[in-house]
Amino acid sequence: MAPKKLSFALFLTTAIAGWARGETAQLVFPAQPLPEALKEVLQERLPDEASAANSFDARRQARRAGNIVQDTLNAEGYYAPKIETGVAAGPPFKALVRVDPGKKFSIGTLEIAFDGEPPLAAHVEALEAGLPLKGGDDAIPGDILAAERWIVDQLRGFGYAFATAEERTALGDRERATLDVEFKIAAGARIVFGDVDYPTGIDTKPSYLKRLVPFEAGDVYDPAQLATLNGRLSATRLFRIATARLSDDVVGLAPGGEEIRNVELTLVERAQNTVTVGAEFSTADGYGVSTEIIRRNMARRGDVLTAGLSVAELASGLTLQWRRPNEFGYGRGLVLDAEIEDEKTDAYDRTGINANVGFEVVRGPDFSYTYGVAAAAAREETTTVRRDIQTLGTYASARLDRADNVLDPRRGWRAEARIEPTYAFGQGSGAYVRGIGQVRGYLPLDEDRLKVLAARVRLGTVAGAGRSDLPIESRFYAGGGGSVRGYAYQAIGDRSDVNEPLGGKSLMEVSVEARWTVRPKIGVVAFVDGGATSSRVYPAIEDMRYGAGLGVRYATPAGPIRLDVAVPIDRTEFDDPFQLYVSIGQAF
Repeated sequence: MAPKKLSFALFLTTAIAGWARGETAQLVFPAQPLPEALKEVLQERLPDEASAANSFDARRQARRAGNIVQDTLNAEGYYAPKIETGVAAGPPFKALVRVDPGKKFSIGTLEIAFDGEPPLAAHVEALEAGLPLKGGDDAIPGDILAAERWIVDQLRGFGYAFATAEERTALGDRERATLDVEFKIAAGARIVFGDVDYPTGIDTKPSYLKRLVPFEAGDVYDPAQLATLNGRLSATRLFRIATARLSDDVVGLAPGGEEIRNVELTLVERAQNTVTVGAEFSTADGYGVSTEIIRRNMARRGDVLTAGLSVAELASGLTLQWRRPNEFGYGRGLVLDAEIEDEKTDAYDRTGINANVGFEVVRGPDFSYTYGVAAAAAREETTTVRRDIQTLGTYASARLDRADNVLDPRRGWRAEARIEPTYAFGQGSGAYVRGIGQVRGYLPLDEDRLKVLAARVRLGTVAGAGRSDLPIESRFYAGGGGSVRGYAYQAIGDRSDVNEPLGGKSLMEVSVEARWTVRPKIGVVAFVDGGATSSRVYPAIEDMRYGAGLGVRYATPAGPIRLDVAVPIDRTEFDDPFQLYVSIGQAF
């Protein structure tokens, strides 16, 4: 006698999850073994229901529970369970569900059938060889569906841009507990890229947009390449809407018979001008206000011109930056910087002009590096010294960002480093090399309360010149809201005979901060900062001074507003009892 067959027109089910625990039906399992973990899942997924008032209520509860049990067992590969429902004599009346799961089904045969023209033989062989589901594997619906998606994704990767999955069929054998599956796939034609159709009526030049295209006309279609183009268009920040897609029209046939389709760009540009205003205050650094004007696409080649003006108690300045990304091909840009700055701190007064020409290389959203030349001219004045000094040097920096958010990271880490070989001349001369690096890490501790443990380490050193020979701008200082909270700006480190901070040839800073959210927009933090500067090439741990405090964060679209109160743990006669800091963005 032929074994009985089960025909599954629709056998892929979604397990019901998320029910609250409470009064549930009682599950009774026969001798047929069932993993304890699956028994627990079945019990967990039963709904929370009030105690049955009578036997009729209990029967309805039992039927509902039976349906949930069947769906759950199907999702785990048990396609022929025997489920009986009943009611325990009462009162109280209790819903009962007797569960005989039967055998767990495994995959019998797997076949891929094509509707229409099949793919190339080599591609069919690659699909059959690489299929992630094999005969004998557990017949889990989610795995079968994943295998079907894999087939379609592979075909698209082979150039069949419009490959789709049609209705699959499955035939079950109760006695053997096997499931024979046939995937029905419409591969469609293989596609090669044609030309890119650039829109008219926009300011951005097609010659610039061409630099963003990662493929050539005639290349076989690759969805990853099209996704890369979409990502690059979005990353320019020039467009409100930016999409790249294959044209609906076939423009010709390639020598191998593939269809040629152009790529159509849909671009809607952003407003070219943006104005931002910011402010900060701390008892250590004083007040500060700033404004920034951004002009995009001035040269119609994706460039960004930024002019900034800041006015503060300690430092005021005017900055101008012109970034020309992708100037030398995608990911290789030019950055021009100029700055006029006036600083009046407890350590010194300085008025200077700085200018940089840099080449920026972007290897992806996570990694970039920059190198270039820098020049500066400044007048420096302390209580005992007044001098004019000029510097000319080169620099190289690198950034690796694996954090999950630019303004308020909660997971991952960041690292950056910079080295500056420099020659100083004027009233102070000599060559030296300055290096500085920083690592920041973010560890989530509780996803529900968004608890985050954040930490950072910052190290710097100068070799080749004594502290007194170094330009003030090249020395290291510690203390203040962006350094060691609890201390005044530049307050940590050696002092002169008239109690002016001298700065140092080396720097060490560490910070640990615990952050957690108490309301949707409100968070609190507790932190400990430490820092030291030294006249030696390497700072000494015994010179470290520490501050600690508490803070509040209020979330805004521009980043969290930060309010911190900190006290110096190693307080001296020069330190106030506490410091208050208000600004936008996390401390690090």
